[in-house]
Amino acid sequence: MNQPNDPTQRIKQLTQELNHHNRLYYVEARPVISDQQYDLLLKELQQLESDHPDLALPDSPTQRVGGDPIDGFRTVPHAIPMLSIDNTYNRDDLNAWVERVEKNLTNNESDPDPDQPQNSLFSESDTSEYTCIAMPKIDGVAISLRYEKGILTQALTRGNGAQGDDITQNAKTIIPIPLSLTTSDQTPIPDILEVRGEVFMTFKNFAALNRQREEEDQPPFANPRNSTAGSLKQIDPKLVAKRNLHFYAHSAGLIEPNPFTSFHEFFTALNVFGIPPTPDTQSLSTTEDIWQYIQNFDRNRHDSPYPVDGVVITIDSFAQQQTLGQTSKAPRWRIAYKYAPDQATTQLLQVDWQVGKTGKLTPRATMIPTPLAGTTVQHATLHNAGEMARKDIQLNDTVIIEKAGEIIPQVVSVVTDERPPDAKPIIPPTQCPVCSGPVVVELEDGTAIEIDAKTTLTEEQKTTETARRCVNPECPAQFREKLIWFAARNQMDIDGLGEKLIDQLLEQKLVNHFADIFHLAADQFASLERMAEKSAQNVVQAIDNAKSRGLAKVLASLGIRHIGSSTARAIAQHYPDIDTLLKADTEELINIPDVGPIVAKSLHAWLNSDAGHHTIKALRDAGLDLSSHQYDQTAADSPFNGKTIVLTGTLEHFKRNDLKEKLQALGAKVSSSVSSKTDILIAGSDPGSKHDKALKLEIDIWNESQLLEHLSES
Repeated sequence: MNQPNDPTQRIKQLTQELNHHNRLYYVEARPVISDQQYDLLLKELQQLESDHPDLALPDSPTQRVGGDPIDGFRTVPHAIPMLSIDNTYNRDDLNAWVERVEKNLTNNESDPDPDQPQNSLFSESDTSEYTCIAMPKIDGVAISLRYEKGILTQALTRGNGAQGDDITQNAKTIIPIPLSLTTSDQTPIPDILEVRGEVFMTFKNFAALNRQREEEDQPPFANPRNSTAGSLKQIDPKLVAKRNLHFYAHSAGLIEPNPFTSFHEFFTALNVFGIPPTPDTQSLSTTEDIWQYIQNFDRNRHDSPYPVDGVVITIDSFAQQQTLGQTSKAPRWRIAYKYAPDQATTQLLQVDWQVGKTGKLTPRATMIPTPLAGTTVQHATLHNAGEMARKDIQLNDTVIIEKAGEIIPQVVSVVTDERPPDAKPIIPPTQCPVCSGPVVVELEDGTAIEIDAKTTLTEEQKTTETARRCVNPECPAQFREKLIWFAARNQMDIDGLGEKLIDQLLEQKLVNHFADIFHLAADQFASLERMAEKSAQNVVQAIDNAKSRGLAKVLASLGIRHIGSSTARAIAQHYPDIDTLLKADTEELINIPDVGPIVAKSLHAWLNSDAGHHTIKALRDAGLDLSSHQYDQTAADSPFNGKTIVLTGTLEHFKRNDLKEKLQALGAKVSSSVSSKTDILIAGSDPGSKHDKALKLEIDIWNESQLLEHLSES
């Protein structure tokens, strides 16, 4: 197909084509081009819009990356209030709702024809094709999208129901939300179309986000809903774009003119328009059908990739909805059946304070072992002293626990009515529990207070505490955690140097600094418990191999506050070596993607501190490569640039993590699973099911010889 030379026409063509591919991927689940092809089209559009900014269209997919930070959020009235939904928790309450609906609809009928079936909503004789719609209740954040003439013009949070915050710029970064709608002759787009739905985060993305936050010494989110809410209220849309949020529609707001007579018709039209409706939605006719749907979904909801906390039942007919009306808080034609959360009750026996690699003191609960969501839970996070104060948690209390996001066990609340006489307040440490060093309390407003045994915090300070931190730079607990982190597989990847061996090295005082590891000899390892000569030689070889990991790995492994692997990679792509990085000031660092003011300040302070200078010199003297392997290596002509690659089987010439890093440095995206978006499967021996799936999807499959050949071209 010939490409138009006119930039106006080419921008229009690219915008339409890219929006079409977004629809195929997110609404119809049938992509027809690779990620690389999509990215090439997007880059062309970005360049054209950069050259001709006045020609950019309002529905351009380039808006997905996010614009400049905003000053704050405007509060805007909803055209139609976003009411809450009444909840029910058992079958009797559900039946009572059905009876009320039947009664109200029957009483509003006038002189029914005795020869016709009665329009009793759940009557077995009801001949209407649809009577109600059931769908999963996704546990996310409700928003309202407004389209005018098919173009997204506004996105509002639910707020107080009458008005919400304008988050339009942030919503535009959520790829499943179309910036413009498509139509057909049979389904024209209303002049004004308000679509309401749920923004949410999948469990997979939630776990990845928390891993990243822990790497960067930020508190993990408690659950996917909290992380979604926090993401939507970011004032920098670029940060929202990185959170991989998703959206499904679940209801309608203002529609003018409204061509739809039923919820079913409206939901069917959403597919035509390119708006993803909530999946697993069914049309049902009887109370028994509804109850069966609720039970069936309950049995399978733990397999859902995103959080679901119930089922929403909606009367299908818009005319019947109008008849039923609403209360001041909720519609009478819709109800939510809420599943009981996976919770358990147990007794809190002990609280231990763990010292992390940045000195953060984290309380960990030990409880009577209790079954919960398929596992036995004995330990749970208590987050921080502020959280414990707000919940009034005491030793020996009966506590309710649940798995946050069905992943992390946490203490939800205290059963205060069952508080025993021997309950004792939990006293947070005023000095480091390991080194007895000074402790700083960090508060929500950003202030930090150095405390000791004589310090008395106010009630407000107690409940707004976000972290308690040991500030002794020579704290052995911090160094132990940092050393474990430093040697871990995803960091410097020193095979064989695990926790038990590190503990022995510290006990024998063979290691006092990161650099000391690289000076150890095989006979020193062989003298330790359970270390044969061959094992000792293997560890020394692994240590030697780690010297060549490069700047990104070293930065991410040192436990510098706020510096995780993704941030370290971004930095390494801008500086060829540590010496160049040392010359950078804070303002220069802030301009790097993934590096904001807090991260830049933390890194700059560490690089210019005495401890930082000492560490860099010691590692350099130990022979570590402090140059950037990723600097300027993502050349456009690399055969891996823009490719999505999956590794499988046993590789003869590579360690899996080493190969992953090398491919990422050459511009590839390395995924863990095969899908239609995969470009290449690299298969070693015994490849398994990924190989079979790649064959079915007709994906390119390379052996190691082909991989080595292409690597030689890079």
